[in-house]
Amino acid sequence: MKRINAFAVLSLFAPALFGQIEIGGGTFSGGIESTSQWYQDDEELDFEQPNDPFRSNNYIRLDYQHGKFSAGLQYEAYLPAALLGYSERLNDNKIATYYVNYKGEQLDITAGNFYEQFGNGLILRSWEDRQIGINNSIRGVRVAYTPNDFTSIKGLIGKQRLGFETTQGTLGGIDVETNIVRMFNKDNFKHSVIAGVSYVGQHEDYTGPVEDFPQNISNYSARLGYSGSSGFYTNFEYVYKGEQAAYFSGVPTEKYYDGNALLINLGYSTRGFGINTTFRRLENMGMYSQRDLSEISANVYNEGIVNYLPALTRQHDYLLTNIYVYQAQPGINREKGEAGEIGGQVDIFYNFAKGTFLGGKYGTKLAVNGSYWNGLNAEFNESGDEYTTEFLDFGRKFFHDVNFEINKKWTDKFSTIFTYMHQYYDKGIVEGGNYSHIIANVVVGDFLYKFNSNNSVRFELQHLQTKRDKKNWAAALVEYNLNQRWNFYLGDSYNYGNDDKSKRHQYYMVGGSYTKESTRVAVNYGRQRGGLICVGGVCRYVPENSGLTLSLVKTF
Repeated sequence: MKRINAFAVLSLFAPALFGQIEIGGGTFSGGIESTSQWYQDDEELDFEQPNDPFRSNNYIRLDYQHGKFSAGLQYEAYLPAALLGYSERLNDNKIATYYVNYKGEQLDITAGNFYEQFGNGLILRSWEDRQIGINNSIRGVRVAYTPNDFTSIKGLIGKQRLGFETTQGTLGGIDVETNIVRMFNKDNFKHSVIAGVSYVGQHEDYTGPVEDFPQNISNYSARLGYSGSSGFYTNFEYVYKGEQAAYFSGVPTEKYYDGNALLINLGYSTRGFGINTTFRRLENMGMYSQRDLSEISANVYNEGIVNYLPALTRQHDYLLTNIYVYQAQPGINREKGEAGEIGGQVDIFYNFAKGTFLGGKYGTKLAVNGSYWNGLNAEFNESGDEYTTEFLDFGRKFFHDVNFEINKKWTDKFSTIFTYMHQYYDKGIVEGGNYSHIIANVVVGDFLYKFNSNNSVRFELQHLQTKRDKKNWAAALVEYNLNQRWNFYLGDSYNYGNDDKSKRHQYYMVGGSYTKESTRVAVNYGRQRGGLICVGGVCRYVPENSGLTLSLVKTF
């Protein structure tokens, strides 16, 4: 076990945890987040307690603001190791990110670690999400210039974070965006036409035997979007990804592949009604700032990822609706004959007005969603090192999800949410391995009763039906909010339909939380079902485990 004087480090920040501190005319702010788990043996799940049964992920953020200048850092400690399901590179305790920044009226300069997004993120997005173990901040220099209130110009150069180090490759980029309508009429705020172009360059030294190996990659994107007072909006973005080698079994190919992406959004919203449609096509669009991370099957922690390619499906909230979750499939898979994905999503929202037959006294909210994803119909040659595909040629079906939700308030105290979901899920594609597709139906009843403005109880009943994989599931959860500070819950998911009776596991959980102002403490005991955990359409795999979890979040 590592000898870590974490408490000494924490003590440096302890005074700040009780509120903002003013020093030298400036202000300190930040926060602390800690999630710890004690893992225990669970023979029924075939889970053995790891050598380090106690594991903890800890983050301390500290920022200092003084006029137009600011600086900050983030200290991270994984004691004595990271929680299961996180990268083995997170194996230390030290200052992980830091920055200094100047922000004037037109000029914004950052040196150190920063986060950035160009357009929709198809060509570049760096962000942090601790729940799924992603922090791909860029360490370098970022400059943003806004010559007026409708134009922005951004440039950056640096290396992405990889564990506590940085990637071998370097990123450089520039992005220009302007409102064309405001360019010709500065007083027109009723309509907006946003145009943008981006360039992202990648460089990584190569010392191998292959001549003319691509050390430099150039990627380009263009986008155009419209919104107006009529409620109609749309945006388009196209990305070209430069040629680079693909990695298979840890070895780069001598054939080089380019890629491209097309994203189209169309929507309309007015009072009580909204519809949004999305179409996306990805061909070999996995972008990584270190070339050996491009082998998707080996990069299970999404490390060194340059762009943002979330699954464009509905992000469900319930236990059983998250068993079969889709991940975007942007890359080349020679074994399965895939080179990307194509598909789309439709969201419809409608509010039945109060006093109508379907609206009743309090109104009724209806949400309908559908998503459909296929692989590109790629044709590989006999050796598997070349392929061809048509632009709009739909290949093997990967996934679909058709669902609706009815949110109804019946009285001042009682309300319900009913959800139905029908899914098609190609497990072999999404999770790997030799699995067939799965067709699943899920129903959920969510019941809320408010005793008063602070005191309520919520009850869930769920059922998943499928004839394949682990077959049928049932789940229930009860949650009691004592007041604005105390919350308690008890839940269970039961795989009662499994053909193997020894694997008809129950994934029980019991816990609660206490919240006061900017501090929240939560505790949970139970079993974690193995599978994908997703946030915003990006996922990480978590193995089955049992144990006690304690978390603390404090901001100041």
